[in-house]
Amino acid sequence: MNPVRASLRHPQVTIVLTAMLFAVGVHALLTMPRREDPKITIRTGLVSAIYPGATTEQVEKQVTRKIEEHLFRFEEVRKAKTYSTSRNDAVIINVELEDSVRDTDKFWSKLRHDMNELRARELPEGVRGPIVNSDFGDTVAVLMAVRGPGYGYRELKDYSTRIEDELRTIRATSKIKRYGEQKEQIVISSTLERISQYGVNPLNVIRALEQRNIVEYGGKFDTDHASVPMRTSGLFQTEDQIRRMMIGASPTGQPIYIGDLAEVDRRYQDPEFLTRFNGDPCLMVSVEMQEGNNIVDFGKAIREKIEHARTMLPPDLKLDLLADQPRVVENRISSFIREFGIAIGAVILVTILLLPIRVAVIAALAIPVTVAITFGVMNALRIELHQVSIAALIVVLGMVVDDAIVIADNYVDLLDRGVDRDNSAWRSATELAVPVLTATLTIIASFLPLLMLSGSVGEFISALPIAVAVSLGSSFLVAMFLTPLLCRFFIHQGLHSPAVDGEAPKKKFSVLDRMQAVYNKAIHFAMRRKSAAVVLGVLAVAGGALVMRFVPEQFFPSAERDQFVIDVWMEEGTRIEATDQVLKRIEANLAGDKFVKSYASFLGSSAPRFYYNVNPEQPATNYGQLLVNTKAVEGTPDFVGELRTRLARLCPEARVIVKELQQGNIVQAPIEVRVAGDDLTILKSKGREVEDILRSVPGSAYVHNDFREDAYQLKVNVNDEVANRLGLTNAMISKLLAGSFQGAPVTTFWEGDRDVDITLRLDPSRRQNYDNVRNAYLTSLITGARVPLRQVAELAPNWEPSRIVRRNGIRTLTVRSFADHGVLASTILKEAKPRIDALALPSGYRIMYGGEAENQKDTFGEMVSALQVSLLAIYLILLFQFRSIWEPFIVMASIPLALLGAAVGLLITHNTFGFTAFVGVASLSGVVVRNSIILVDYINERLKNGAALDQAALEAGERRLRPIFLTTMAAAVGVTPMILSGSSLWSPLASVIAVGLLFSMFFTLVVVPVLFVLAKEAVTKSRA
Repeated sequence: MNPVRASLRHPQVTIVLTAMLFAVGVHALLTMPRREDPKITIRTGLVSAIYPGATTEQVEKQVTRKIEEHLFRFEEVRKAKTYSTSRNDAVIINVELEDSVRDTDKFWSKLRHDMNELRARELPEGVRGPIVNSDFGDTVAVLMAVRGPGYGYRELKDYSTRIEDELRTIRATSKIKRYGEQKEQIVISSTLERISQYGVNPLNVIRALEQRNIVEYGGKFDTDHASVPMRTSGLFQTEDQIRRMMIGASPTGQPIYIGDLAEVDRRYQDPEFLTRFNGDPCLMVSVEMQEGNNIVDFGKAIREKIEHARTMLPPDLKLDLLADQPRVVENRISSFIREFGIAIGAVILVTILLLPIRVAVIAALAIPVTVAITFGVMNALRIELHQVSIAALIVVLGMVVDDAIVIADNYVDLLDRGVDRDNSAWRSATELAVPVLTATLTIIASFLPLLMLSGSVGEFISALPIAVAVSLGSSFLVAMFLTPLLCRFFIHQGLHSPAVDGEAPKKKFSVLDRMQAVYNKAIHFAMRRKSAAVVLGVLAVAGGALVMRFVPEQFFPSAERDQFVIDVWMEEGTRIEATDQVLKRIEANLAGDKFVKSYASFLGSSAPRFYYNVNPEQPATNYGQLLVNTKAVEGTPDFVGELRTRLARLCPEARVIVKELQQGNIVQAPIEVRVAGDDLTILKSKGREVEDILRSVPGSAYVHNDFREDAYQLKVNVNDEVANRLGLTNAMISKLLAGSFQGAPVTTFWEGDRDVDITLRLDPSRRQNYDNVRNAYLTSLITGARVPLRQVAELAPNWEPSRIVRRNGIRTLTVRSFADHGVLASTILKEAKPRIDALALPSGYRIMYGGEAENQKDTFGEMVSALQVSLLAIYLILLFQFRSIWEPFIVMASIPLALLGAAVGLLITHNTFGFTAFVGVASLSGVVVRNSIILVDYINERLKNGAALDQAALEAGERRLRPIFLTTMAAAVGVTPMILSGSSLWSPLASVIAVGLLFSMFFTLVVVPVLFVLAKEAVTKSRA
């Protein structure tokens, strides 16, 4: 049974099924989940521990190494990308999982259990943690600023809570978090002299507060009929109660109250993390969305809830969306859909221009039907609408019409040869079923191995090969069953009028006919000068390799968004107030720029992950970040470049890093040079040499290393003999100093559900200089002695390492650098690498490269493997079709012939060779093979009919020019809107495909027939 003939016999079934599939596809397009980028599994988590009082090296040796030993026992941990940062008092370990790990939650659960055992058995006393944070990779959908004139943090928190309650009612809401909140505290401050004047022991004050402000069980008493609980009113109700609390008596018997010897003030805590929007203090509220929902609809629901919440809030309270992922996705998807529509129109226009109107309309009808079916299948496979899946449809758009063009062209040719319409209809598809299927499978085979890519890059691109495979599979079915039916119904005669009364048919000359005449002369010349044709092919391949050397490289370009970030780093140990002064200076500069739409500042930490490729920084008093929104995507890169120079002059005391958002793998800097070894002095020395080399390369910016500067510290050297005689231990001295200068919370003041710490500390005037530290009074718990610190210890200021970074369990100093605007990181590294590699290293030390170079090395290795699998799959497909060992090689000769076009395409469009350009080269291998298949298949057909070898090759070129040219132009024009869009991510892929196809078409039509004849003759001679 011939399925094509069956579909033609029952057209009503074919039409109804097509209509149903089309409707399902339209419905899928309207309801599919949307997002900006594919979902990337962030396989990074944090393990952190606090070791109060420990130096950086003590933390590294006593805590970091212990945790690493346990971490590296897990096979899921990717050791080479797992690194720890040991600092004074704390360690943070970035744990990277292997790309093969799918169920990350299961691993993090195992790790938490292991860390709990480690804490109990192996870590020093006093270590808090380790704590496992597996939410590090969560990306917020919306980041909103809540602010208003005259409102304090307490009021802002109350208003934020109301908004959060509204947002929580949205079913798709996942997590809601608040940032920048400042807790209130009640500070009891005094001077040690004042305390001593009253003869009060500070420890007695602490005990008195703890015993007074407490909820204790008061028991019950029984009546005749009930058991009545008794409750004492122990908790403080007002601050005045604290002032009037008695803590002792004077020698004369007079009661001593806290208010007599200390000031009791209610204030906000010393800032640790502050947020501002457009320079105004604010609270930030982040909202995350549950997976599988439509983020555009989620954004609409959030806006509705915000508007509803406004009715319950003061009119002067402002709610500003700082990061609005739903809006970004809506705009990005709309832009891609617009490009998609333009591409559809362009392909249809080309088809109409190059073919008779009825043939063109029938071929063009395959596009909407195929696309609709593709959307339906993608929705069923849970592939969301995002830039990759839509880009895949744009790329394949010109190819989905190819099958229909070939079938329609064959139908018209059969009519020209006098075959009736019914027979022409079923024969048009049946005769070409195998070659068209083979050609379709070869294109699918060129894309599908991209699924072999692992990690975030593999997840990023996975939708592309799947969408291409679904589209091409659908286009084949449409061409086999729908196109013949439409041809039979609408096309009644061929391109040329049939012969009448023995007269020659009348020719209807077109653009294709004129092109055919020129090509006929060219192919006849090539067949007469076969050696010249072969030399032409060799030169094309060599020229492609040569031109490709002049194409600049960039693995992944920057994200095309109207957002960028500014990281501000002060010297290690800088107070948060000094960091804030620099941030305010930058804010004032941004406020006066017309291109800036809004900006938000994060002092002491970074913004939450608002974009999948932005790693949040850990808290530090010397760090701040600004998230800047501009008024347009266009112009943002130029503005970033201009702002770098401006802010470098404005804030010379800080390292101000202005950077665009990046796509692809997460890297902290595009250029990373790692020096691994054991001795800190050698690491820092070699790191400085690497920094000097990078600074000397034009275009290199923000050169620094991750060990940063040494930190200034004050060492308290305790005289053990004197301290022991007075009953003072080292632990006691440390706690008394910490309580005096930093403050010690002793109890909690409750106002409903609001908790306010009651903190003891010295008066600000008594904690400003070294003399204050020397004169700080210490009270012994054992002897009750009260002496100044100078009597039991000496102060010794010194410099110590502020950070020690270990990668894969080895101390590794990483030198980082960024590229100036208009300069590629690959260009800088290419110039610096020979000099860095020539550095003399002691035994046991080595240099490695990270950043963009590492990602490119890892991913390109996988992509080369994918390309090899693709070529092998194409060969096997051709082997099954031609049942010949050597003919597939002739067909595949068109692949290297496309290299020159690919390289020229990148050069003329000023694009770089990177990830998507490589994808374009890989996809070309299947697309250009399709043309060769059509050519070689016809040669074999003519040989079976008894034609001579040269004549068969000539006729194949002449006969197959039209379908090859039409399919090539359709594919090239289909991706043209992508080139014109100027997208730094997709334009390279489109330019490779478009120009590569055009060059390859020419070389394929001229060189492949010649190669086939030469190979056939050689095989015949060898057999003879």
